[in-house]
Amino acid sequence: MRKLLLGLFFLLAVFNYSRAQGEFVIACNNPNALCCGFTNSDVANVGVIKFPSFVPPPNVGIVYQWYALHPKADKIWDTPVSARKVPIPWDGNYRVYVVISFIDKTTFRNVATYRSNTIMLEVKNCGNMSTGPN
Repeated sequence: MRKLLLGLFFLLAVFNYSRAQGEFVIACNNPNALCCGFTNSDVANVGVIKFPSFVPPPNVGIVYQWYALHPKADKIWDTPVSARKVPIPWDGNYRVYVVISFIDKTTFRNVATYRSNTIMLEVKNCGNMSTGPN
């Protein structure tokens, strides 16, 4: 009976976790094709379009940890805002997602954490690459 209750608790926890993750969605807002390069205009504008339904207490702050993964390099940023300009210096596919953490401002403990969906950015070399590191 103990194993059955433990298994049921685990299944319920996984169900709630997966349901909450579907509530946190990001998307790329660039209107045109994404071109790689090393200038300030070679970025993908990514932002939260659906926020988790968690209502934090007033003493809780929000930290967004953005991830941009590429075969040549991975980049991680901590920001207090729900949007990010992701530099795209190389052509190829970028996997981008964000982890949001609700932090108690007095104890600095994590109250809740959610992970967004992962979006794929297909970046092409449009022939306008400025000189930059290889």
